Amino acid sequence: MYFVDREELNRKLDYIEQLTQSFNAAEQYGLERICHMLIESVVDVGNMIIDGFIMRDPGSYQDVVDILEMEKVITTTEAQAISKTLPLRQWMVRDYTAIDHQALKQQFADQLSAFESFKPSVLTFIDKELGPVSAFGKGGRA
Repeated sequence: MYFVDREELNRKLDYIEQLTQSFNAAEQYGLERICHMLIESVVDVGNMIIDGFIMRDPGSYQDVVDILEMEKVITTTEAQAISKTLPLRQWMVRDYTAIDHQALKQQFADQLSAFESFKPSVLTFIDKELGPVSAFGKGGRA
């Protein structure tokens, strides 16, 4: 197992939580930022977990979600919901002049509970896997 900065992980999980709390009030460009960063931050945390627990290397955003599901970091329901939002990333980063904000909001609203439960799922997984002793600590890789 590699060393992973637990403080950085917690900052990113808190960020995801803050994004979900801000989602309902968001409109237009703020909505785009929240939706985009929900995807990016979940994948970023997923990569930290995958690296820290030496899981197989992902090849795509979808692969990160699939590995988290396969390794029981998140539930199948959470994985399916998050996966439904991944194609929307393309819309936000390449076709940003053609975003239908109402459709974007609805599609993320339908899956928001998976993002809301992501932090507790990750923390539960880490506690279960590591117990009281942890290679997740302050600093980088050992």
